[in-house]
Amino acid sequence: MDLVRTRNKGSARAQNVNDRAESPRMRFLTAIQGGSPDALALSIWNNKLPGDELDRQILDLGVCVVVKSSVWRMEYEGVKVEHQDMPYGAGQIRRTITYHTKYGTLREVKVIEPGTSWVREFVFKSPEDYRALETIITARCYEPDFLRFRKDDERYGDGSIARPATIHSPFQELIYEFMGMEAFSMEYLVNPGRLSDLEQVLAEDWSKRVEMVQRSPARYSVIEGNTDARMVGPDMFLNHYHPYIKEACKRVHSKGILAGAHLDSDNRQLANQFNQTDIDLVESFTPPPDCPMSVSEARKAWPGKAIQVHFPSSVHLYDGERMKAFCRSLLDDLGMKQGVVVGISEDLPGKGINTLVPMFRNLREFEHRLH
Repeated sequence: MDLVRTRNKGSARAQNVNDRAESPRMRFLTAIQGGSPDALALSIWNNKLPGDELDRQILDLGVCVVVKSSVWRMEYEGVKVEHQDMPYGAGQIRRTITYHTKYGTLREVKVIEPGTSWVREFVFKSPEDYRALETIITARCYEPDFLRFRKDDERYGDGSIARPATIHSPFQELIYEFMGMEAFSMEYLVNPGRLSDLEQVLAEDWSKRVEMVQRSPARYSVIEGNTDARMVGPDMFLNHYHPYIKEACKRVHSKGILAGAHLDSDNRQLANQFNQTDIDLVESFTPPPDCPMSVSEARKAWPGKAIQVHFPSSVHLYDGERMKAFCRSLLDDLGMKQGVVVGISEDLPGKGINTLVPMFRNLREFEHRLH
């Protein structure tokens, strides 16, 4: 697969995407390859769009919509899976998922709302659940879903790009999807052997998903994410994260696909560890005031890696003038548009209905400060 070539066009300041030489998708791709697009690359995840007329205004500002998609369909073979949905709060659903295996029945609970979901009860609850959980993992079967992915890629014409579902290293998936922090920590201390066996089971499942990305039409992929230094120290990262990141990068790079990591929290403690990997892109990097590491610090910590900046969610609580001043200072900290995307990839107060369009307008107004 050939990636888009970088082109330097200077810094146009027109307010409408149609007045610009490069499409929003072209700008996004140029930036995540480490190049310098003709204007600041802006993005927003499709599940963060506020809707209706506001979406049109955002698209008119040349913002690339990153459509969260998938390159596979997953089914369970030999495990009966039941879903029960109940209303839960304003616009939310409480979903109970029950897995029936030959080693017992496991249950998880999620709260789902438009654009996101949260685990309220993890499927693993005690050491008695190991064999049933292993059965659930080995029962997962994957089939390509490339047609859907291509449709998602073209959902907004050249103003969108599809993003495959994140693939986590096995330990991270145990923390993030199956166990949660508390249960994982206890098992890591008390049952390291069982946990290591489960890691190997997940490694086979992980490899199947990486293979799906390799075969897919994706331009970039996120092969690690949500790594929390409170849980993952340098030794654990070296032994249980780095090998999988290295292998995933090698495999997707062999097909011309960029590799990213979704790092949306405090990145200082693991910055050096991620710098030693072959990832091309740090996705959803969040600067102050929400997280302590600034954009300029991130550039120094990860030389040669592109950074997709999530505009801090708390700033959407500022009044208009204060937000405008923050936009100016953020771009001053960026310094250049090379290798950087600025946008929205996390939840926002009030879904950004009153703040998203002014935010993107401010960024366009001040992009001339970048070189």
